Amino acid sequence: MASLRVVKPGDEAPSKEVPATITEAIEGSARDVLASMRRALAKKLDAGEVSSNAIASAYKELRELDRQIRALDAAEEQEAGRDDGNRRPRRSFNASAL
Repeated sequence: MASLRVVKPGDEAPSKEVPATITEAIEGSARDVLASMRRALAKKLDAGEVSSNAIASAYKELRELDRQIRALDAAEEQEAGRDDGNRRPRRSFNASAL
């Protein structure tokens, strides 16, 4: 798992690379887990490893995983848009004013 560090001006956002396995994803974020599950399910569907009576529910689950990931990404983008540095500076608390 990557360690935390201070972001410097000009640093690019980290890529949203999906961990290779679900086990590795558990060490990361909720998005990592969802993305690993989506990829594993998609691989099984592509390989024909899902039985014919389970295909409909597998596609439904794949759509739901995809929806959740896209919602997390959209919320993250929206939050990043809010943090554009144009906020008013926070006033300091002055205990002696009481």
